[in-house]
Amino acid sequence: MPTQLTDTAITKALTDTAIAKALRVAAETKKRKDISDPREPGLRLRVTPAGGAAWVLACRDRAGRMRRFPLGVYSAADGAMGIKDAREAARAMRHKVRQEGADPIAEQRAERARAAATRAGIGTLQSLLDQFGRQRASGLKSWPAYERNIDRVFKPHLAKALADLTLADLQLTADLYPAKQQAALAVRCIRPMLKWASAPGRALVPAEFVQITQPATVRRRDRVLSHAELARLLPVLIASESPYAAAMMMMFYTLGRRSEIDGARWGDLDWTAGTLTISGERSKNKQPHTVPLPAQAVELLRARLPAGADPAGLIFTTRGGGPLASWDRETKAIQSASGTAGWHRHDLRRTGATMLGDLGETPDVIEAALNHASIRSPLAATYNRSRYRPRVAAALQRLADALDGIEAGAAQVVPLRAMVGAA
Repeated sequence: MPTQLTDTAITKALTDTAIAKALRVAAETKKRKDISDPREPGLRLRVTPAGGAAWVLACRDRAGRMRRFPLGVYSAADGAMGIKDAREAARAMRHKVRQEGADPIAEQRAERARAAATRAGIGTLQSLLDQFGRQRASGLKSWPAYERNIDRVFKPHLAKALADLTLADLQLTADLYPAKQQAALAVRCIRPMLKWASAPGRALVPAEFVQITQPATVRRRDRVLSHAELARLLPVLIASESPYAAAMMMMFYTLGRRSEIDGARWGDLDWTAGTLTISGERSKNKQPHTVPLPAQAVELLRARLPAGADPAGLIFTTRGGGPLASWDRETKAIQSASGTAGWHRHDLRRTGATMLGDLGETPDVIEAALNHASIRSPLAATYNRSRYRPRVAAALQRLADALDGIEAGAAQVVPLRAMVGAA
């Protein structure tokens, strides 16, 4: 016959012995039972026929609702939640619920939901980058490059839940990144997204996130490759089969930005006119820019033209047909092969523009070739809308010829204007 056990008998003296007896009764009767602790109001131990026992606290919350909050699993063993530990936990929980307005059950549910969302890639820094890219970054033509910089520096946090991310996490990651200028660039890239995400009404991240600071002062670059450096670099670029080297030569020939060249597609070319059109989406001034190609650029492009080229296909791709994404690594390899150092892809554009100036070209034509938004005074621009395409075409051809001369080992390229003047 099963042992009989009443609540009264247990509540007079809640001991490990009494709990052991309650567990036996639950097993014999195959019924779950709650037993109370007379020393701590609301503290109860729920025992089950399977031998489980868990502490719960029954108390009212700030709104006056009766609630039950789990405290832990009972065990008489050392280090587990025994009777004394359960009483202390009950007092602490009661204070949190009544005095601080906490809701541990809701918090646990939210944490489980957040963990599940994080595993699915929802509510993470990466998902925020994706969301910003879809909804806001369409106006930032350089966003793909921005995102690559963010991925590179803040990679340890991409899969982290936004709720668990702090400003200190991002700041320390930027501060400790080995390449300080790269980290500074990544901070400048991530700020627009953080500002958007922290705006009132959106509040996807705390407003303080926009206070992230650059770990290094931004240096304004003025690097121009010397004649001697070009004499070492150009033969390597021309002889290389790397798509990165070919794209760099196109930067020289067109004075294009890296994002404009590595994003160019076969459909952007007009073979009859000998031009490459850079769309407003990829142009820095958001205006389409038609580049008259020198003969050397046309030859380079024809050598890369695949049979049945897809107009939507990229001109410069990896062997697998993907976009060029290893610029830093490939640039270092080219620098090593050519015995040059310290230059960046954008420095090729600056070097070409400087060469045009040394060849005697006028500033407005050079500015037009660079596709700067303003190539003359504001007043003149009101009336003169020309982009000087015939003169730009002649200038870029002279630049390509000058590069050929350097590559061939010419000691000096005489400016055409000087030759005309001497005649």
